[in-house]
Amino acid sequence: MEIMSTIESNVPNNLFVLKHKDLDVAMVAIDLTSGKIEHVLATYLPKELPVGCSEDSPNSILFWWESRAIPDSRRGIQQALNFLHEESNLSLMLSGYGLSLTDHYWMQPLGKELYWKNLNFYENTFSDELGLLLTDSEKIDINANISKFSPSSSVTGEMKKKWIIKNDIRYLMKLSANDYAQQAVNEVIATTLHKQSGWKNYVTYEVETTKIEGKEIPCSLNPLFTSTRYEFVSAYQLIKNYKIPNELSSYEAIIEQAVKLGMNENEVRNQLEYTIMTDFILTNVDRHFNNFGFLYDSEVGKLVAMAPIFDTGNSLFYATDIIPQKENLLDIRVNSFCKREADMLRYVKNNKCLNLDKLDGFPDKVQSLLLTYTDMPEKRAEEIKQTVVQKIEYLKLFQQGKKIWKKEKYW
Repeated sequence: MEIMSTIESNVPNNLFVLKHKDLDVAMVAIDLTSGKIEHVLATYLPKELPVGCSEDSPNSILFWWESRAIPDSRRGIQQALNFLHEESNLSLMLSGYGLSLTDHYWMQPLGKELYWKNLNFYENTFSDELGLLLTDSEKIDINANISKFSPSSSVTGEMKKKWIIKNDIRYLMKLSANDYAQQAVNEVIATTLHKQSGWKNYVTYEVETTKIEGKEIPCSLNPLFTSTRYEFVSAYQLIKNYKIPNELSSYEAIIEQAVKLGMNENEVRNQLEYTIMTDFILTNVDRHFNNFGFLYDSEVGKLVAMAPIFDTGNSLFYATDIIPQKENLLDIRVNSFCKREADMLRYVKNNKCLNLDKLDGFPDKVQSLLLTYTDMPEKRAEEIKQTVVQKIEYLKLFQQGKKIWKKEKYW
């Protein structure tokens, strides 16, 4: 069966069936120009709606649809849309039926006989043309007829990225955007940290290079961690439509909602606490609620595991000119449960979940990886290494019972 790469713009019918694999979940009306859902006309299987969506809140489906597209803020997206003659990131995503490598949802044009097994990107190949355009990783012929049938149209986040197939494995390729192209290397540094600490549940990143405007740029590659059975559900999805009681923090609210959907509370707390401590070492400033989450078993309809730790690129002062030292390391601002990084440690009940004795030599590996894969000056790499040394020392004090977020003088 030949898969159509686009939905014909001259088809007058703007009705679509929201599908979960081959299940009819809801009927929606979509503006074919903008790609926006205009109305949710009917809900057939409320329990099959995406996590966080509700039959009683049609707007939740609209927001979910918009949240799975490339963000407007991604650099270069408007130029790509102009090249493709697409009105918006949503219309581009609709060209690929809204299919994704994150979950099993898609939009079937009403009246078209299409099936999940013939379309999904887990089992079917896809062109790299759209990915090349979205990442500027190859010159594109202005007269080329680019296939838009690609999961790269439905991958979120600020960094330029695309899905590729390598040795029959789906990999996400992300391009660094800052001066030293450091974000890709930071992912490998995080992989090194988790491996050395003995943690098991993390995404393994590797570094490759790609040529952008004649210059070799480091990029990160990580294998797919979802499948035809398991979907990713972000922490944000769990609480976006949940009115959190005043006495409950967002941290506890996420745990509460995850347990309601099938998770073991101890498993959730253990990984979140470990993540807080390792993010502290790496000064990860961007552990927002879409950057961690859970695996949803589509066959049993519940959360069954924590998703592996991923997306630690915005770390190690990747966008900071001056590297702070000593007590200034306790005043780092972050986008997460708290506004100040050190305050995140208040949520950690088991401060021994990370064995710091296993991290001997890790700061040296940080410095070595930065110097190997970036053009960073040696002085800056040394300063970043020292922040890792000092952060580990702070955690040793934390494990001794010190409330380091109070910024008392320890040395």
